[in-house]
Amino acid sequence: MKVKVVCKTINLCLIILISTGLVKCTIPQLDKQDFTSFLNENSLVLVLFKSSRDCPTCDVALENLEKTPQPELLHTEIVKKVVSDEEVAAAFGVTEYPAIVFYRKAYPALYHGELQSEDDVAEFVDWLTKAVSVATIELFEDSFEHLTQASSGATTGDWMVLFYTPQSEECIQILPAFENAAIRVKHWMNFAKVNIETNKKLAERFKITKCPTAKLFKQGKMYHYEPQKYDSHSLVSFVDGWFRNVKSVPVPREPSSFDLLTESIALYIKEQMASDNKLAFVAIVTGGVALLVALLALVLRKSKVERPKQE
Repeated sequence: MKVKVVCKTINLCLIILISTGLVKCTIPQLDKQDFTSFLNENSLVLVLFKSSRDCPTCDVALENLEKTPQPELLHTEIVKKVVSDEEVAAAFGVTEYPAIVFYRKAYPALYHGELQSEDDVAEFVDWLTKAVSVATIELFEDSFEHLTQASSGATTGDWMVLFYTPQSEECIQILPAFENAAIRVKHWMNFAKVNIETNKKLAERFKITKCPTAKLFKQGKMYHYEPQKYDSHSLVSFVDGWFRNVKSVPVPREPSSFDLLTESIALYIKEQMASDNKLAFVAIVTGGVALLVALLALVLRKSKVERPKQE
């Protein structure tokens, strides 16, 4: 009890000292116009998003961020910055302040915890150690089945896959929280993403009609992510057991070469029927069918004539 009282007293003192200007924070501000270029120029960047309004908890988080040590065995320096631009914050799914986002080669991970005490600092350093490498795997049409083995038995483990498009602001906003969930469960669950703009066949295979859409692939079955809340807590809760509340469906098999051929033919016919050359196309097809029927009739007639001769 005494420890908690002391911690609260220290935090209160920090708020007073920072707000009155008696204690100066040395973490520099990062402006909106320099934000993207700075991320691209630095491998590891830690950004504290704080409200531009009065925010005592933001001040404490800022002070604790300044005291946060470099994780052991990490040789690349983590650069710390402060951002007070709410438009920039919103682009990375930040809706509450303070919020901390860790950028690894500009790829964001939204931290789920607080930074209000010394215990929080220790927990935060542990998270940083786990989060140094990007945990979300990018899947493509030529690697999806090989890596996930979704329809053949899933010997590579279970996969939580986010289908998204870079053109959607909502999709981009949830990627930092999705990445944080991937970090938290990376020792027992695979998290991945699929860009449906460049992987249209996967979008067709899994009938993706809106973005974002997430699906859990587990032991040959598929579970649609229904909560539609893409914070890290909800995502981790879903893969940790909440998926049992969702009806599973068989994983659609990967299209065979014959399936792709017939699909291509059907698509070609559909395109021709919708074009200005529709009548010419119908005439060619009709003529081709008539020719095939005539050839078939000729072959059958010839075989009937040859049978009596052989007898």
